[in-house]
Amino acid sequence: MDEQELLRRLREAFKMESAERLASLSTRLMDLEKTENTEQCQEILEVVYREAHSLKGAARAVNLSEIETISQSMEGVFGAMKRGEITPSSTVFDTMHEVVSFIENILATEQKIAGKDELAAILQQLENLHAGQTTASRPKPPRPAEPPAVNDALQQIKDTMSALLKEPPGKQTSTGADDGARPDAPAKEPPDKSPPKLKPAVENPNLGSSVRISTDRLDKLLLKAEEMIAVKLSVSQEVNELKKLCQSFESWHKKWTRKDSLLRRYRKELAVEKEQGDTRSAEIQKFLDWNRDFINSTHKDIRILAKSAEQNQRFLDRKITYFLEDMKRVIMLPSTTLFAPFPRMVRELGRSQGKEIDLELKGAEIEIDRRILEELKDPLVHLLRNCVDHGVEKPEERRMLNKPERGRIFLHVDQIEGGKVEITLGDDGHGIDPDMVRNSAVKRGLISAEDAARLTEKEAQGLIFHSGMSTASSLSQLSGRGLGMAIFLERVEKLGGQLDFSSIPGKGSSFTVCLPLSLATFRGTLVRVAGQPFLAPSSHLVAVLHVNVASIRTVENKATITYDGEPLSLVGLADTLQMKKPGIRKESNKIQVMVLGTSNRRIGFEVDEVLAEQEVLFKELGKQLLRVKNIAGATILGTGQVVPILNVHDLLKSAVGTVGDRFVSARIKQEEQKPKSILVVEDSITSRTLLKSILEASGYVVTTAVDGVDGYTKLKINNFDLVLSDVEMPRMSGFELTEKIRADEALANIPLILCTSLATDQDRERGIQVGANAYIVKSNFDQSNLLQVIEKLI
Repeated sequence: MDEQELLRRLREAFKMESAERLASLSTRLMDLEKTENTEQCQEILEVVYREAHSLKGAARAVNLSEIETISQSMEGVFGAMKRGEITPSSTVFDTMHEVVSFIENILATEQKIAGKDELAAILQQLENLHAGQTTASRPKPPRPAEPPAVNDALQQIKDTMSALLKEPPGKQTSTGADDGARPDAPAKEPPDKSPPKLKPAVENPNLGSSVRISTDRLDKLLLKAEEMIAVKLSVSQEVNELKKLCQSFESWHKKWTRKDSLLRRYRKELAVEKEQGDTRSAEIQKFLDWNRDFINSTHKDIRILAKSAEQNQRFLDRKITYFLEDMKRVIMLPSTTLFAPFPRMVRELGRSQGKEIDLELKGAEIEIDRRILEELKDPLVHLLRNCVDHGVEKPEERRMLNKPERGRIFLHVDQIEGGKVEITLGDDGHGIDPDMVRNSAVKRGLISAEDAARLTEKEAQGLIFHSGMSTASSLSQLSGRGLGMAIFLERVEKLGGQLDFSSIPGKGSSFTVCLPLSLATFRGTLVRVAGQPFLAPSSHLVAVLHVNVASIRTVENKATITYDGEPLSLVGLADTLQMKKPGIRKESNKIQVMVLGTSNRRIGFEVDEVLAEQEVLFKELGKQLLRVKNIAGATILGTGQVVPILNVHDLLKSAVGTVGDRFVSARIKQEEQKPKSILVVEDSITSRTLLKSILEASGYVVTTAVDGVDGYTKLKINNFDLVLSDVEMPRMSGFELTEKIRADEALANIPLILCTSLATDQDRERGIQVGANAYIVKSNFDQSNLLQVIEKLI
């Protein structure tokens, strides 16, 4: 999208915003004209003052200088009225209404002002008010000699405002009453001070076609709509129960028919042998016949009811499905919403590094759930920064490689089958150097040199998705901390997506993400574990297997099975969830295995039973249970039972103790699971106590130091997994401490986070230069973000 297109879109948004602000101004001006209470007048004046100020700022942002100038003058008049320098009068209100109508005409015609005379006249009127020429509360003289066109224009303006405000005619201000209150003697008006003749108000064809509404309200509305799925499932369950009841009656009828014939034979035999038996058996037979008729009648009624319920259920199912689909579309936004800031960002970042880069965008019209777009924004920004920083070469280097001097980054969105969208982002730059990745992984202790040598090119490149992995020779403000790709992968998997990549050294790289178009509902597979039901997202379900116990092998003290020709780790889901049940039931001949996988790993989980797949509604656990290990949320079945939804990403990590990788077949080094130790270096006792409490509550062992010298001393004595340091401290600052740590061979590889109130670009740049892995500004402090960064680093 070029700058002109971006400006056009911004002006469309401005039109919607300004229409609301102008309507508010008109309403408040009429309220102010009617109000005699001084306190209420001040409240209204405060509102109109803010509206004029906001309108001025918005007009400046979209380069509409005429509206900006008018709004600034309006702001000045309202400010003077607040200070008591201008006394409200009919002339003041008429002038302000005319100004509002003047701006509405500009916006309605979608044109700039043809000449300067009208603008100058409007501004002169506002200047006259501001200069105090109309401070006396004098009545406005009648204007019988005004041309009909002006009267028509003013009447149109009033009619338009009445329609917008939707007030009954009886409640509107009567202009006739105002005229009647004026004296008969007309005052002399200077000919050069006459107000401009306004063009008739142009009806806005877009009026009513759109409305601004809070996204929170939309989310709440969608949530209520989604809850109807529970009603649909419940009705479906009730219909199934009715069908089962009908089947029970049919089964009873078959048994009754067989027993009834036996009873009739018995009755005849009894009647021959004993005459009294004939009377009693007749009474019994009569009761049984009545009972049969009653049961048959009840069966018939239930069958009719079941048929009607099934028809209603089908109708309700269709209506809820269509309604929910319509509601989903309400929060669907075109991809261009996400793309809009990217071209300018890429251009500015490229120029800051002496690179000329073109960003190619495709599929901007494809609509995606707003929640997905919000989740993807930050990861895509990081990936774009990576493309600029690590991918695209500088012009002189590209010339040497026989490449065009201008680099190319592409971002394509394609809608694919199954209600999914595919997003591809890449560049035509360096590509991922597998040798560089191997060396960096060995240097950072992620893998041994022997294992690294056995990796294929694709496997070596896949190491970039590990936390702390970076191939940057030096850290920059754009990238290089080794967190972004790991966070990107985690975010994609959290959204139920899949990530793949391809890279040719010297030619470029591309990353492809496959995601659902909407997060409202999803398909889930219901399983039973230790007698309890759980739901696994079907998007992560690779396969369901029936495995012979005899085929289970043990490799390095771990159970494995063969799937798709390759060994696959096997664990008990009950063990992973820490439920009281053995992991593998050796007494059984066969077990059921649910193979779960994400973009880069998969594991087999033994379950008691795989029950069924169904559409379910995802429910958050609430603020009280913000982070529950291995559980993503919950859903409600048609029976009303609440069932936990498994967090596949957590499960895979819990099962193996570290992040596995199908791109990496070699074994990544694993340390014993023990609490991680963090050194907090902070001179403020309040901040030190707060950070210590947050980290200890998350399971870390925390040691504190009062400044850089104290911190460095403790680092030389004890072993720590991470350092979290302030910057401005006595004796030794955080920058100095970082430099000292990086210069010490024994401490050089320890992850270090700077957490400070210094927020300038220069401070950030220095933090990166001295060797910090992350730089967090206290003014934007987010506890969850801090914990996430720490988790990625250690």
